[in-house]
Amino acid sequence: MPSISTPSQSGSETRDHNQLNCKSRDSNERNCIREQSDYYYSWVHSHIIRYQTPALGLFPRRRSSYVTDNVYCAVVIWALSKVFARLNDGTGRQIELELTAVKTMRAVLCCFTKQLDKLEKFKQQQDPQFCLHVKFDSETGEEIPQQPHHIQIRSVSLYLFYLCQMIRSGLVLIYTLQECHIIQNLVYYIERAYRIKDYGMWGQGRKDRPDEPELSASSIGITIAALRACDGLNLFGSGCSHETSLFVDPDAVFRNVSILQSLLPRESKSKDVDAALIMTKGFPAFIVEDQTLCSVIEENVEGELRGCHGYRRFIGDRGGRSDLSFLSQSRENQSDTESNLLCADSDLEWPFINLFQIMTCVFEGRMEDVGRYRSVLDPLLFTTDGYPTIPLFYNNRTGPTNTRTTAFQAFLILSELLEKQLVLPHDIDYRKQKVQTSSGGSPIIQIALLSESTAFQALLSTYGITSQTPNQIESVYVWPSKKLVDLLYYHGSDEKLGLTGRPKRPLGSLCTSRVWKIDGKSVVCIPLYQDKQDFYISKDETFIAKAIKSHLKFLRAHWRDSSRPTFCLFLGSVLFKKNGKPLFKLLNTLKSGKFKDIPIKMGRLQELITVASKKEIPNASPNMDFHENRILASPVLCRRTLSIKSLTDSKTELSNSSADQNEGKEVDKEYCEIVAECETLTKENLISRATAEPATHNNVVALIELSRRHGRDYRVDGDTISELMEHHYKTQDGDWLALRCCAAFLRKTVDSLAPSVSAVIASGRSLSFGVHGKPEILVEGPLHPRLLRGILHNQVGGQNLLHSSLQQECLIYIAELLVDHPELFKGILIIRLGSMIEVLQSAQRQDQLPLEKLPPHLFSKKIRSLLSADQKSKGGHWKEHRLITGILGRVPDDFPSRVWLILQHQKIRFVCGEGCLVSTDILNTKVSEPYFAMKIERFLNCFPTDTRHFVIELFHVLSATLQRNPEVNLVEVFPVLDFIEKSEVKQEQSLEEVSKKFVGSLIKFEFVKLVNVDNCIVS
Repeated sequence: MPSISTPSQSGSETRDHNQLNCKSRDSNERNCIREQSDYYYSWVHSHIIRYQTPALGLFPRRRSSYVTDNVYCAVVIWALSKVFARLNDGTGRQIELELTAVKTMRAVLCCFTKQLDKLEKFKQQQDPQFCLHVKFDSETGEEIPQQPHHIQIRSVSLYLFYLCQMIRSGLVLIYTLQECHIIQNLVYYIERAYRIKDYGMWGQGRKDRPDEPELSASSIGITIAALRACDGLNLFGSGCSHETSLFVDPDAVFRNVSILQSLLPRESKSKDVDAALIMTKGFPAFIVEDQTLCSVIEENVEGELRGCHGYRRFIGDRGGRSDLSFLSQSRENQSDTESNLLCADSDLEWPFINLFQIMTCVFEGRMEDVGRYRSVLDPLLFTTDGYPTIPLFYNNRTGPTNTRTTAFQAFLILSELLEKQLVLPHDIDYRKQKVQTSSGGSPIIQIALLSESTAFQALLSTYGITSQTPNQIESVYVWPSKKLVDLLYYHGSDEKLGLTGRPKRPLGSLCTSRVWKIDGKSVVCIPLYQDKQDFYISKDETFIAKAIKSHLKFLRAHWRDSSRPTFCLFLGSVLFKKNGKPLFKLLNTLKSGKFKDIPIKMGRLQELITVASKKEIPNASPNMDFHENRILASPVLCRRTLSIKSLTDSKTELSNSSADQNEGKEVDKEYCEIVAECETLTKENLISRATAEPATHNNVVALIELSRRHGRDYRVDGDTISELMEHHYKTQDGDWLALRCCAAFLRKTVDSLAPSVSAVIASGRSLSFGVHGKPEILVEGPLHPRLLRGILHNQVGGQNLLHSSLQQECLIYIAELLVDHPELFKGILIIRLGSMIEVLQSAQRQDQLPLEKLPPHLFSKKIRSLLSADQKSKGGHWKEHRLITGILGRVPDDFPSRVWLILQHQKIRFVCGEGCLVSTDILNTKVSEPYFAMKIERFLNCFPTDTRHFVIELFHVLSATLQRNPEVNLVEVFPVLDFIEKSEVKQEQSLEEVSKKFVGSLIKFEFVKLVNVDNCIVS
């Protein structure tokens, strides 16, 4: 009789059998992994580690060593150590590989340490001559000059990015406090990548002029990734002193993101499609959050650059730059044959770019796409020392080169480790999220209201507004942002190394909306717009209300922290003494808990900070006094305290709705008339006018004339002119012409002006300073504040003193409008501040309201009205429309494509004076590239303002003519201004009338042949 097992026995035997199978299977898998890891260990030793220099630990390429090469070699060695850490086989290979990677990263740090003088100077000035060199002697670590192509911000950023990743993984890379200070200063070095033109990924500048650097999306992208990886990282590991934690300015990160978004999907202004963007949207940066934009970049690269064996680097790549940054392929490192091959073919293909596509696919979980790139790559590999080797490039005429580089081998090995899942993405990327996004929805913005006194607090409470006084927030310190700037100046400083800390530049809204923990104390900063004690616009109550609204909108759009943004509004009676209605209205809106769609929470500061965003920084200042300037942060806001009676009396004025409308409407002389009058006065009369009471703008203009004749140190009634001007600037209130003149004379500059320039550049536009009709200063990239001050006060102020103040105001308002109403700037490529002011001054003359006497908030309204009026002035007002669009420089959306069509049709040269547009301008470029639009803009600038729009209309007629009559040819040299004058067109004529005259002149003066007149009229 057969034995019958019980169910329990059967289940037990089954489980035992399964466990044996699992153990056997696990054992087989482990053996397989061990075999694979041994293979890659030998491969890494054979193709990478064997070339490491024994003294420093750098990886040379013949006689030189490059930062990027060393970083990627260290990364693949570190990644392989993760495989052995998982095996835990006791062979010691994990430790060996980790220490090898550490040695390389510390060797690069040693090379940077030899250049600390450059680091300190560049941090302050961003002068290219002080850029860190990224090419070293592999034996000594000394820099190897490679002027001018050593401007490589992306190389330093890549190093910092992986340094932070390795530290987060547990590697010990930083040994001393001095090294912490060096790393912190490297962070300061890269923070302003958004305004530093470099040579990008390929060691090449502009496509048409390779020796001229430009802003590159790939450089800015890896910088953003590095800054986010560095933020808050303790270089000695968690649990150590905050003195070794890295500080990253969140507003600097935002500005980099803003400029990056303005460049994408381009690499730069000259490179429309570039393979470097693969490494920006994908591995290693993963910095593009907009998936639609990622798709556009991918489609552009795949459609324009992908070949049968790899990718071209960018459209129009001539292959002529041989000292590639990313490839680090300097001329002395190439054989003559390689150099000739590189320069001979305009369609070289680079197989290694497929490797980055593979690694991106693995990170994003798109394993099904890996095979597509691997199938292209595998046939190109050749064998060296028994292991696969990737060629440097593929020449379509001669085939692949058999040259190998350690960096390319590192990419190849790392891609295989990731593809075979021996190394997982989170093993080498320790960011919390590969693409970090905001916390979802609008953050709750917390606001604490602080009153200057108990009396003013009581008055505010009668309006239902709850606030606190300085004495009621004893546990919290409220500082002006400048004091935090002073503290951060010592963060990372090291006297022995000759390093200071963070440069003394203003902190933006993201920084001032946090609670700072310093020496165990809580510190809150008031916003920068309430701390503009050196510029007069903070005396405008309506401006303050508008600035608060902009602040709230900015925080909603760009806050990334999971905790709540928190800031203080300091309320002084001076803000409400004249026209406080805008502020009262805003405060009552905020009290309701909602501003538009932004959730607001107002309350006591002590309660709000419990859920506020907090950052801890050490107190490195040798003489920090927490109580100094504790709450009276801004003399502008606390200039004088009004009595309760005067405030109560102002309630009637606050309720007068016509106060704002009547403000500034006095019939008076313009600034230029007052200046001309003063120039005719004797010294005695000037002194009499300068000392007259009450003090007005007449006193100030008289002092300016005295200064012109006798110098700033000339004494009037015992005080120098400079001292008197400073006195007027502090005491004047409501005389906006006097304030603007004083600010210009004293060379006052808005703290946040450089970010306004960056906002204009981020919109894809350029900026022009200068008085209308005089030489302009064109700015095509972000500016250092020092250079910006020089332009305003030396060049603009030299043309017209008052304009140095007016153009600052204009720039601030333009930057705000670009964010809130970008449609107003449609078709404007260059924003000309001087021209805008000229139009506004002309309009104000007709209304007998001098522009310079308007309060700032009314000035800003005039600018918006001008931009709006330009778009509404066509119907029946052709003269006004042509004048305004000519001064503003607005062109139709399709204008570049119409010019392109004409230049493409035949060999032709349009001329005006020394300016020209020629058919060769479209070679190696695309109609959508900004540089083509800028070539057109520069040509249009050759014409007088009242003629500029006729030029646009003429090109419209010519393009329509050539489209409908392709057999037509224009003259090879086309003198545009001469043709317009011969056509005798008038400003008052409609577009159709002007078009008919142009068509008639084309035939009459033999500028064209065989034209069909009837079909060319533009309706």
